Amino acid sequence: MKKIRSIQFKVFICLFISFMVVFGYIVKTKYDQSFNELVYNTDYTASDDYINFCNTIDSRGPHQVELDLEKIKKELGNLPKDDMTEICLLDTKGKLINQYGYNKKDRLLIASSPFVESDDSNDYYNLEYYIDLSELSNKQYKLLKDTIKDVDEKGYDEINLCFEGQIEELQNFKETSQLIYNAKIRYFKVTPTFIHYNTDIFGKKQGNSISATLEAYVDDGDYHLSRHGEVVNDIKKVSTLKMNQLTKDAIDNHFSNIYVRLASFLDKDTITSKENRKMTNEIATSIKEGTLTYATFTKLLDDYSYQVLLLPLYKYQGYTEGQEHTPEAFIAVFYDFQSGGRNQLRNDLIKDNFPLLLGGFLFIVLFSYLISYMTTRRIKEIDRVAMEITNNNFKGVLDTKGHDELSSLSSHINTMSSNLKRNIDALNLEIDQVKKMEQLRKEFIAQFTHEIKTPLAIINGNIDLLENVDDEDKKAKYIEVINKEISVINDLVLQMLDLSKLEAKAVTLDKKEIDLRELTEDIVVMNNLMDKKLKIEIQGEDVLIVSDRKRIEMVIQNYLSNAIKHAFINSTIKIKIKENEFSIENKGKQIDEKRMDTIWESFVSDDQKGTGLGLAIVRNILELHEMRYGVHNLEDGVEFYFRWKK
Repeated sequence: MKKIRSIQFKVFICLFISFMVVFGYIVKTKYDQSFNELVYNTDYTASDDYINFCNTIDSRGPHQVELDLEKIKKELGNLPKDDMTEICLLDTKGKLINQYGYNKKDRLLIASSPFVESDDSNDYYNLEYYIDLSELSNKQYKLLKDTIKDVDEKGYDEINLCFEGQIEELQNFKETSQLIYNAKIRYFKVTPTFIHYNTDIFGKKQGNSISATLEAYVDDGDYHLSRHGEVVNDIKKVSTLKMNQLTKDAIDNHFSNIYVRLASFLDKDTITSKENRKMTNEIATSIKEGTLTYATFTKLLDDYSYQVLLLPLYKYQGYTEGQEHTPEAFIAVFYDFQSGGRNQLRNDLIKDNFPLLLGGFLFIVLFSYLISYMTTRRIKEIDRVAMEITNNNFKGVLDTKGHDELSSLSSHINTMSSNLKRNIDALNLEIDQVKKMEQLRKEFIAQFTHEIKTPLAIINGNIDLLENVDDEDKKAKYIEVINKEISVINDLVLQMLDLSKLEAKAVTLDKKEIDLRELTEDIVVMNNLMDKKLKIEIQGEDVLIVSDRKRIEMVIQNYLSNAIKHAFINSTIKIKIKENEFSIENKGKQIDEKRMDTIWESFVSDDQKGTGLGLAIVRNILELHEMRYGVHNLEDGVEFYFRWKK
């Protein structure tokens, strides 16, 4: 077997090396490319206004010497809130002082009026309104949310938000706001006295209302886009509640496990994963020790990613050679939250490079097939012949030339094939007989178990009743029921024994000459016809047949019992005795043509009180007598018959 192991090992090594070379190359180059595209993404975002504003705090000019943290807190607190930006003020150890963004208390409407011309210049502005909903009652607030949902679902045209109230412009971005589509943004805080959106929501209209487009609403601190809201680049926005949690986790962990995007000591356009891990540890340590200089980076998790600006605030401006100042605080701007992370990188890697992956896979398959074919041809031939032997085809003969292990195996298989052919031919008849007997045994047990369960249950129930009753009449009644069910079990057992003997051909017929009419008359006398008020008419003269009287009596009794059970009330059952045929005809329900053959099988019965063994016994008795039998429907009934040779 050493040769086989050697072949298997060579095939495995070829497959493994081929796969690792192709897969490793793709993963290394393509993953690093996707990684850097995410880390160095510098597309314009709405957060740039916040970043520019925070930069001005750190560059207030040479005249400002003292760092006024209280003033900075106030200025940051007056910033308009953004659904993709969180600003935090930290101490030198990276602990949170204040956080500025949506919180659980916020209930706002956010509306906009694009491209409004300024009164005192030729500039154009996008006006953003933050409408405070804190004064709305719960009923009014519910009406507002239901109205927004209704407008969004039904897609009404020209539904503008109208409002009145105290309007105060937020001045923070006046100087730092960037142009977007040739227009800057001006932000306003609104304390409303009147709100109308498809219906009057709050207050009463008094003067000239301002009309604007509803962009979103903030419900208990969570940001919800209206149908006018825009999802950029098909990126699903992260909820503000999730943003707050991610921000808190990053600060609590001193921004550990970050991916570097830009730092003062990094002078590269791209970085590898190995370099990134080193830079990550260095920056995380610097943040923890409070010595980090200005830096921006991307934080990448399994399902989320976002960018962070860390801006140190110094007490004194300027820099003197050899003298490094310690920051008094940090401003952290969290922005560009999106529902993507390491998992998205892996998914994009597979999706974007599917043709290359498929090409590599096909190469591996073809290469592996070539090698395996060259090394395993004889193994395949042995497998083919072995499969033929498994399918009882012993014509295949293997080539035994050579002196290796495969030649020896081929010789042994040839010998085994010839021996198996002789033995299998000898055993086939015996196996068939054993299978037949085993099937009969299983059917017998299954059928018997099924039929005996009902009377046993009745007996068990009446025994329980008998133990708990003192009334002698009731006891007698229960005992009568028990005896009746015992009789049913006894009849069933006897019938099953008769049937099993008949099917096993273990019955010896005691054939004698009998008078069929005389036997029929004796059987008729024993049957009760009063319940249905039936009449029996026997037609034909005396006919002598040679048969087993006891067995033929069972046949006639079963035929007659079936006729009585299924005959209409006040009808006549006709028994016809001919030269070579006996039949019983009754007027009653016909038999479904599809069931004509199945009624002769065991446990097939239309009568819930019957065992379903009668006709199966009849079939076996008549077959032992080499008689033909059958049933057919008449115009208004059914006729059973059996015939014998003249």
